[in-house]
Amino acid sequence: MRLNTLDATLIASDMLTPNTAQLVLRVPGHQFDFEPGHHVGVAYESDEDGIVHKPYSPVSLPGTDTITLMVKRYDDGTCSVWLHERALGDTIPLTDPRGNLQLHDTDRDAVFLATGTGLTPMMSMLQAYRQHGKGRAVLVYGERSLNHLAYRNVLDMWTSSSERIDVAYVLSEPESAEERAGWTESQRAATGAPAVRHGHVQEHLDDLLDSDLRENAHFFACGVPQMVVDTEELLTDAMDIDPDRIFTEGWESGA
Repeated sequence: MRLNTLDATLIASDMLTPNTAQLVLRVPGHQFDFEPGHHVGVAYESDEDGIVHKPYSPVSLPGTDTITLMVKRYDDGTCSVWLHERALGDTIPLTDPRGNLQLHDTDRDAVFLATGTGLTPMMSMLQAYRQHGKGRAVLVYGERSLNHLAYRNVLDMWTSSSERIDVAYVLSEPESAEERAGWTESQRAATGAPAVRHGHVQEHLDDLLDSDLRENAHFFACGVPQMVVDTEELLTDAMDIDPDRIFTEGWESGA
């Protein structure tokens, strides 16, 4: 299948974490049209495979001539390294947006479960939820340490400024004594900051999901394939949640 390609110009680049960058791309005269949660393809020329298309989910909303991507650099990566090395003014070819993750009913409660770069589709869906949603939105975001949490200030602000949005961080490799101690729910209530837990996202769902969420919410999971697979099994088998209320990219089942 032939993919349409659009040449975008890099107009801003900022480091969010030690290995994660935010890239803002612009196509003058073009209006990006996509469903929050979908991904675009970055057309990258590989020495071994020729032109390949790597998916990146915008963290921004549609409707303007710019699109914002979050890109984590992997030392053994190809496209991620190439993107991190781009200079302002460089051209980055993009292909049409597509994907399986998107909001289906903003009046319904939603639970977003993410690890690593799986946060990216959740950011645009959460923004859409902030603008149009009428239910609760809960994000459970797993990373190695606080230092590796992308958009932490933004997420903290969303939590403190809205009674409908809750965020919990789950750290698999906490680096400091403060991180290892974590934030309890009582500390969270006193400060307004998201709770900080240890381990893996799927290990905390039993505590974080109340009966209303289990009975009514839509669930979105993206990130490390094993987390997605384990989460689907936990939600359906242990919590008896209808699989039709669980949404993933769909390629993680081989984990």
